[in-house]
Amino acid sequence: MAPTATHAPGYAKENNANMALLPCVILTPLMVLTVAIRVWARHTMTGLGLEDWMLLLGFLFAIITNTIFLLILQYGYGYHTDVLSDDNLILVLRTWWVAQMTYKISLQATKVSLLLFYMRIFHHIAWFKKISLSLIAFLIIYLIATTVTSIVQCTPVALAWDASVDGHCIDLPKFFIFNGVVALLTDLLVLVLPLPLVWGLQLPFSQKLALIPVFGIGIAIVVVSALRLKYLITAPALDKTYDLEITLWTIIEYNLALVCASLPSVRVLLARMFPRFLRGSSAARYRSDEAHSAAAIGGGGLHGSSWGKGGSGAAGWSRVHSPAVVAMKSGKGGRLGRTAEDSSSEDIILEPHHGGIQKTVQYDVQYGAR
Repeated sequence: MAPTATHAPGYAKENNANMALLPCVILTPLMVLTVAIRVWARHTMTGLGLEDWMLLLGFLFAIITNTIFLLILQYGYGYHTDVLSDDNLILVLRTWWVAQMTYKISLQATKVSLLLFYMRIFHHIAWFKKISLSLIAFLIIYLIATTVTSIVQCTPVALAWDASVDGHCIDLPKFFIFNGVVALLTDLLVLVLPLPLVWGLQLPFSQKLALIPVFGIGIAIVVVSALRLKYLITAPALDKTYDLEITLWTIIEYNLALVCASLPSVRVLLARMFPRFLRGSSAARYRSDEAHSAAAIGGGGLHGSSWGKGGSGAAGWSRVHSPAVVAMKSGKGGRLGRTAEDSSSEDIILEPHHGGIQKTVQYDVQYGAR
């Protein structure tokens, strides 16, 4: 299609391709690296679980979506719609239609993976488990519903990419805004759900610093989701192949979500490389011959019972199969925490040692309602 006489000189050469190209080029290597470390760490130390397979599902569809965006850039995605040939326009819009589904699968699978991770850590807390399961069920049902709707958004389906076909489509702007609202709310819920429990842990300063990137990226994802929703609401009638602000924030959102979900395991690797900084004490305190003795937030669990050293609870004190472990001393009321008298002990979160934390702790550990 040739630009009309009303267009300014240079209109046909205007191109916003970098809005899709740069986030794909920058974030894809970062996402691949962090996911690879996550899978390696989990496979090496504890074996892959359901949360890891869900993360890999999200990773697979993120790679597919990134590839789609890089592919359609070769056929004019980024240029004005009315300067593309009919064949290229149909190819771009049809491939972009596929990306609507792959993006949704990637993002929701990653959120489910994070929730499963939370449940493994805090599985002994009934209210947390119920909320997490409810949110997982909602995300799965919503994913199915919104994916089916995206597929049949137009009748016949081909109308989604070929305007010459007779038929009708649903109100797509309202559909996209609704999806944007749900994405923002669920991003926010996944971010804040574990905060009351995490902040309740009394961790050394170095451990708190280690958590900043995880929650920092979580906050960034919420901000990105909000910006995406803002463009969906305020943008005028979009030039589908030229106005790529929504594409920019979409690519950032699902790639960052995978990075965020993988960071805890990245910290395991960094802790081994820089033990003094991340562990907050000399490496000598973590000798391989120290007795296994840890209270697990997510391994054997604390189920309202108490064990002394050498006890034999469900997981006992011998091996903890969770990568989220914190050494604790019981205080008044059985609160989870670390008292001032335990200043020689170091809390380690999200770092197993061959499946558990090796420490010498001579305290009974007890969990009870506050």
